[in-house]
Amino acid sequence: MSSVSSLNSTMLGADSALQSFQYALSVTQNNIDNASTPDYAKQTVALQADPFDPAVGLGGGVSPGPLVDSRDLLAESDVWQQAGAQGDASAQSSALTAVQNAVPVSAGAGIPAALTTFFSEVSAWSAAPTSGTAQQDVMVAAGSLAQSFQTTAAAVSSASQSVSQEIGSTVGQINQATSQIATLNASIQNGGAHDEGMQAQVYSALETLSGLVNINVLQQPDGSVDVTLSSGAALVMEGRQYALTAGNAPPPAESTDPQAPPDIDIYAADGSVVNGQISSGSLAGLLQVRNVTIPGLIGDASQPGALNTLAAQIAGDVNGIVSRGSVSPGAAPTGLALFTAPDPAHPAQAASAMAANPNMTASQLPPVDQNGVANGVPLALGALANSTPASLGSTGYSTFYGNTVALVGSQLNQAQSNQTMTAQTLAQAQSMRQNESGVSLDAEAINVLQFQAGYQAVAKMINTLATLTQSVIDMIPIS
Repeated sequence: MSSVSSLNSTMLGADSALQSFQYALSVTQNNIDNASTPDYAKQTVALQADPFDPAVGLGGGVSPGPLVDSRDLLAESDVWQQAGAQGDASAQSSALTAVQNAVPVSAGAGIPAALTTFFSEVSAWSAAPTSGTAQQDVMVAAGSLAQSFQTTAAAVSSASQSVSQEIGSTVGQINQATSQIATLNASIQNGGAHDEGMQAQVYSALETLSGLVNINVLQQPDGSVDVTLSSGAALVMEGRQYALTAGNAPPPAESTDPQAPPDIDIYAADGSVVNGQISSGSLAGLLQVRNVTIPGLIGDASQPGALNTLAAQIAGDVNGIVSRGSVSPGAAPTGLALFTAPDPAHPAQAASAMAANPNMTASQLPPVDQNGVANGVPLALGALANSTPASLGSTGYSTFYGNTVALVGSQLNQAQSNQTMTAQTLAQAQSMRQNESGVSLDAEAINVLQFQAGYQAVAKMINTLATLTQSVIDMIPIS
């Protein structure tokens, strides 16, 4: 009977080994099936030898050890960082392109063309100061100049609204990703800790999220993840999502223009403003354009913006000269303005509200200056083309506008350069992650051959043991 007992013990050990090889094969097959699944990390089974001591019923064999996940969190973190930089650059590039299109820099279009035409008509008027036609041409050119400021300000405002909508859409995408992660966390905590397919969904969502906004990720022992912004504002904790919202920022206490377009604030679930915690991803790039670049052009509650500064300066300079002029030598100054006066209470509206004075006619346009010079007013207006007001940084009108637009162009060029560079670094990070934790079909094919060979060998051993057992049984005399 001891022989039968030993054979049975050995048979049990062989059966354990057979099941272990079968399990290892199933894990390997799962790796192969998911070789192209985004963010899937290969799993391996560490087979371990069972103790062998037939005297006490230990038949040896092989048992499956713990399921080992090859995911490298440092490699994942590097991918998230590069995805954030790529998202930032791409968002800025797209938004700045729209802004640049709104502020033409060519001398043949927009404000530059209107300035050139205005001063050209003023020059023609100086040669024929009493010409009604020349006066009318100046009035038309003034109206066109004012219209060019209105058109440009409206185009930038339209770009601003588009960026604001994109910010709202991006916040929605962030919340969608964090909701998905929270749901997956709950499933993981309910028994899916070693489900690599579920883990792949988590890390795919994390990569998507990292391209939208910078994140910190803490993996819990049960396989779930906690996700926060850089300074700790919660996005996902266990199975709960903490949504972000976007809204208009209130004007500062010392606002220069409370009616100016408001900046955009991002609010955490607790109501706190988290703009300062957003440093990369599409949301960071969009906020940079919406809250910094665009207000630099059309103003916000804290600044008038370059276009408004230029419009107010031109209107003020021209009006100051025209209002002191007279229609004939010795006549009293008309006191009339060529442009409507900017509202000092709303400096961020100077460009959008700029207009030729509807109360002035061409015949009222005064050519005589306060010194009695017959064409003194057009000459003084023409000299403005070369003036360098201190409020414009001691540069001329055209130069100030050109510098303003060039700054947008420089930012766009930098964003496009960053977009190209970060696309390469992101691809490198993803490749390194793949090398660390991705599935190699060649390696898995070798594992299949090894586990199949082990399985077949154990199967033959079981057949042999079964034959021996039957032979021993047959040798036992029947009483």
